[in-house]
Amino acid sequence: MKKFLIAIILIVTVFASTACGNKQILDTVYTFDRAIISLPDGTKIEGHVEGWKEYDDSDSIQIKIDGRYYYTHLQNVVLIAE
Repeated sequence: MKKFLIAIILIVTVFASTACGNKQILDTVYTFDRAIISLPDGTKIEGHVEGWKEYDDSDSIQIKIDGRYYYTHLQNVVLIAE
């Protein structure tokens, strides 16, 4: 019975961790130093990240670089922690 309970706990843990999407179980990186943003016209914005906000209910992100705010889809952004 004890082995059965351990097996059930492991299965639930695996399924719970795969439901997290792009987040790790213990995601500890919450600060980023630099970002590269691709704009619709093809230009790239690169600079020091002053702040950012990711929205749980969408695939959007807001990033502040050099005093300007950029709101875009997550696929247009690379966040870099150095």
